[in-house]
Amino acid sequence: MEFYSLTRQALADVLAQEFAQPQFRADQLFRWVYREKLTDFSAMTDISKELRSGLAGRFAFSRAEIAQREISRDGTRKYLLEMEGGDLVEAVMIKQPKRTTLCLSSQVGCAMACAFCRTGTMGLKRNLSASEIIRQVLAVIDDARNFGDMFQNIVFMGMGEPLHNYKPLIAALEILKDPHGLNISGRKITVSSVGLVPAIERFGKSGVEVNLAISLNATTDQVRREIMPITKAYPISDLLQCLRNFPLRKRKRITIEYVMLSGVNDSKEDLQRLPLLLKGLPVKINLIPYNNNAELGFRAPSKELLLVWQDRLLRSGIETTIRWSKGGDIKAACGQLAT
Repeated sequence: MEFYSLTRQALADVLAQEFAQPQFRADQLFRWVYREKLTDFSAMTDISKELRSGLAGRFAFSRAEIAQREISRDGTRKYLLEMEGGDLVEAVMIKQPKRTTLCLSSQVGCAMACAFCRTGTMGLKRNLSASEIIRQVLAVIDDARNFGDMFQNIVFMGMGEPLHNYKPLIAALEILKDPHGLNISGRKITVSSVGLVPAIERFGKSGVEVNLAISLNATTDQVRREIMPITKAYPISDLLQCLRNFPLRKRKRITIEYVMLSGVNDSKEDLQRLPLLLKGLPVKINLIPYNNNAELGFRAPSKELLLVWQDRLLRSGIETTIRWSKGGDIKAACGQLAT
């Protein structure tokens, strides 16, 4: 059984059923594995030798091997990680002035086929397990020692649509947040979605409190259908109604991501419509200038236009930031990941 796929409660259930162990044993094992980074049961000295032997025969600790590491001029690091069967995914450490963010993948490829995203050109090969998601984190933690740095935030904005891989995502989030596990605050974790309405509704009821980001990228269904086929199933009106009903703690907001595509979704009319669409919603906007993928045929608008959009949206009362490109020279920026 793969240890990294188990939440602490799932581990406790296995230990109770197969080893007649109390709940606190799962707490102990989580602390050894995730806090002490120990995967050799024989070295877990507060556990009996007999139990250690049984655990060693029951649980495995697979690794994500770093097949390649590239470093951008701006300090961003892109990791090519090899999973079972030779499948490859990418994770990115994004260096920013005040924090470092780890961008994780949730699938090998992606079924959403967004026209501006390289991952979408791969199609969906398969989902990642909770273990494979966690192993990305552990591989980067190990490698970060070589650079003397560490991430503070985690975003599920790499390869794949996280909510299209729902159960492994939820398990991975529980392990990431677990105080006996990796102990990362939900305030520091963001899950981004293209807008799978039923999955967003389910996610809101899950009790796993992390930040939600929605990739909107258009102000009309006509344009959004062209660049995001998921709109055929879930039009903008349905998506926004879902967000109105999404349970949020006080002072929490949903991030609306808007990839700026020159001549596609950056018109004066788009700028007029966007704040009207979002009126009354607890949201903030993240404008993302398109990161170049020459084969996809899009261009980013000018910096001046981005600043005009930001100013207009701020004056409409919506907090608006610009996500300037990081790692573009090594194809590590938003929309550039593919294997």
